[in-house]
Amino acid sequence: MEYTSQGSLGGKIAKYALKAIGLLLILGTVGILLWRIFSSGDPQSMKTLYVDEKLHTAWQTAEGEGRDMVMYTQEYDNITRAKHNYGYFSVTQTLFIEDADQVQITFRYNNSTIRHLKEDYGLAEIPDRAEELYDVTLVVIYDLTPADKSDNENQDPDVAVESVKRVRYTPTEQYADTKNLYNYRKLVFEDVDLSNPDMPILGVFVDVYYKGDVDYEKDSYGTLSIYNYNYPKEAYRLTGKDKDALAGYQG
Repeated sequence: MEYTSQGSLGGKIAKYALKAIGLLLILGTVGILLWRIFSSGDPQSMKTLYVDEKLHTAWQTAEGEGRDMVMYTQEYDNITRAKHNYGYFSVTQTLFIEDADQVQITFRYNNSTIRHLKEDYGLAEIPDRAEELYDVTLVVIYDLTPADKSDNENQDPDVAVESVKRVRYTPTEQYADTKNLYNYRKLVFEDVDLSNPDMPILGVFVDVYYKGDVDYEKDSYGTLSIYNYNYPKEAYRLTGKDKDALAGYQG
């Protein structure tokens, strides 16, 4: 009869236990990565077009003419990267809707941004994520001398140049949502002149100020570039959800 020593049996148990722990760590890491991948996208409420009367009318007009609405977006670095606000804010979607003179953006910030807000402004406590903490506006840089291309490069919204016109737009509509650690705001800007050939757009910026310290003469808390005339426009095609929202609009 063959016997297994206590030491040999203990070694085998330890070996299998280590393998099991290693497998669990690998599965756990993969699970966390997959969870982050599938949960990192914007909530559906932020992806779908916000439909108001003006947009609905523009869509009906385009449909009647047998064409798509003129809508576009642009690839851009959509996260604040300055030393004092690195990673604080981002714009995850931008739509320029020429037919409706409208811009829609999805503005996003993490819960860690709120913790930084407490530190940056010396607040007594961390604000609740449900609060409206930030003033978000659109700054459009228009070219007043379209025939002269040599003066097009200075698009800094804080620098006064005679060859450009800067217009700040405040949102006419906004609504909020959250997903995991992220906080979202869908912002709609109306009556934005997007297609004037005598005053073409050079750049579009999103300015962010803390609600308790709004002064447009001061530097913003964060600024994001969402359009640059040097980059190509990317046509936006309506999704099924967008079409449902447009078709179901009741006014």
